[in-house]
Amino acid sequence: MASVIKNRCELLDYLKHRRPLTDGNHSLGMLLLENGQLKMEQLQQALTYQHQHPDKGRLGQILIDLGMLSQERLSQTLAEQLGIPHVNLEQFEIDPDCSRSMPESLARHYQVVPLLLESERLIVATPDPTNQDLLHLLGFATGKAVEAVQAGKDDVEQAINRTFASATVADLPENETDEVPLSVQQMKLLAEDKPTVRFVDSLLDEAISRRASDIHLRPGEHEVGVLLRVDGRLQEIRRIKRSHLAAIVSRIKIIGGMNIAEHRLPQDGRHMVRSAERNIDLRLSIMPTVHGESVVIRILDTRQSLKGLDQIGFNEEDVARFRNLISHNQGIILVTGPTGSGKSTTLYAALNTIKASGVNIITVEDPVEYQIDGIRQIQVKPQIGYTFARALRHILRHDPDVIMVGEVRDQETAMMATESALTGHLVLSTLHTNSAATTVTRLLEIGIAPYLLNASLLGVLAQRLVRRNCPHCLKEEQVPHYVREALNLAADERFYVGGGCSQCHGSGVSGRVAAYELLEVTPQMRALIEPSVSSQRIETQAIADGMRPLTQSALQLAREKTVSLAEAYRVRPEQSLTLKQPTPPRRRTRPEPPSARLIPPCC
Repeated sequence: MASVIKNRCELLDYLKHRRPLTDGNHSLGMLLLENGQLKMEQLQQALTYQHQHPDKGRLGQILIDLGMLSQERLSQTLAEQLGIPHVNLEQFEIDPDCSRSMPESLARHYQVVPLLLESERLIVATPDPTNQDLLHLLGFATGKAVEAVQAGKDDVEQAINRTFASATVADLPENETDEVPLSVQQMKLLAEDKPTVRFVDSLLDEAISRRASDIHLRPGEHEVGVLLRVDGRLQEIRRIKRSHLAAIVSRIKIIGGMNIAEHRLPQDGRHMVRSAERNIDLRLSIMPTVHGESVVIRILDTRQSLKGLDQIGFNEEDVARFRNLISHNQGIILVTGPTGSGKSTTLYAALNTIKASGVNIITVEDPVEYQIDGIRQIQVKPQIGYTFARALRHILRHDPDVIMVGEVRDQETAMMATESALTGHLVLSTLHTNSAATTVTRLLEIGIAPYLLNASLLGVLAQRLVRRNCPHCLKEEQVPHYVREALNLAADERFYVGGGCSQCHGSGVSGRVAAYELLEVTPQMRALIEPSVSSQRIETQAIADGMRPLTQSALQLAREKTVSLAEAYRVRPEQSLTLKQPTPPRRRTRPEPPSARLIPPCC
């Protein structure tokens, strides 16, 4: 197995003692066979495909395209085949001066990252160090003798984002004092300065490549924290001087179509960027604070968020049950959960399924998150009185078959949605409740007549998003006894958690998956819908009708090693018939605070 380079000294030592590189499809294939990464029939299939499609590239890429090999495994095997070490770009500290030896556009286009500059020699990391044509091109462009070492494709892309953003920070223009306000012309000059433009562009590229949902710029007394929200968790990626903030905020205001001279009031804007041949919508929000303007950029990546029902995390049985619900031509279906639980993603997946049947679909949203071809989408504007309820009244005159209401926020919207469902329309919407059972009681509480709810409600899907374990760094999870007691688990049952590696940037998680419970309104359930019914009784009936409680759904994911048990414990409803609450230790004279009971040390 090839060694791993982690720093500059190790790289210099390798360059002194390196041997000539070798190449060949046969040696790569045989090495994969010897390591047990590939079967002979798979290798023969890939070689045949390569012969039939010579334009598809090298054997390694073909194996990835055919789903026979991961990018990480190819990188490790290729390094071993060539007799060169694999560079760990997560730990390798790249000198910012080195990045200036190569244009950022060139590095991004050819997926190379400069590592070391010595006199007339430039060492770069690339997924394919045997590509001599690329090395000659880089040598011509930089005027240096270029040599290559090997690194994973994803690692190279992320290193490019970090490197060039870091190099740009040093060149950012500074506003040394807040005492004298800048003129509009000065702010425009700061915003249009090349280092400012490069910094903002690099930050957006890095966030998109790491699948971040949000970018945060948090001004403090002396520094500004730059954070990314990845898989629901905020991670600080760097800190910059507070004096750089004015230039960055001015740039963001310009691309978002905001008033560059306004610093006293919050502002919102939108921007569209193109990345990897797809459009990505950005929602920009700026809010004044005591230390400067705070920025949050919401990244709406259609490729990441527009999924099919099979990709959300439903098992086969529940996919079939949910498809049956959305196949009705009238009635109301609700998706519930807290903010950030994936409700919109599930609704869009349902709409994508329904639109294939050739029906007229109209949505009312605030805001319209993703634009879908073949669907008419309406943005509500409460500031001018164009609310959900008012929009619904007008929608009914446009002959819809399916209506999607972004959120049921009040009694008026709930009544309009219910009446629409009773007049021959399928209505999809969201509601903020803790469980499927409490959704029924909540609708009764806000004033929906029991007979209307009984006649219109088809089903309720309650869901939470749980962080998926990184499959590359699984280790056994240490489970506190009170978690086992609360979830009624045997003492010998084992669970697993991501330990943190280069593939997951040390977080131990890679993406999120839905834990859910699906309540179908059966004849037995309809008989219970009345003001006096309790949510516990509804939950009992739903379980008898085939509903798998949300906690059991999360536990099943934990037993499959998909998520940690801490995640399953974190998303459990506060009150559930399927859970026994942990008993506090007898030696304590005071009860534990709510945070101690709900958040285990393992989270």
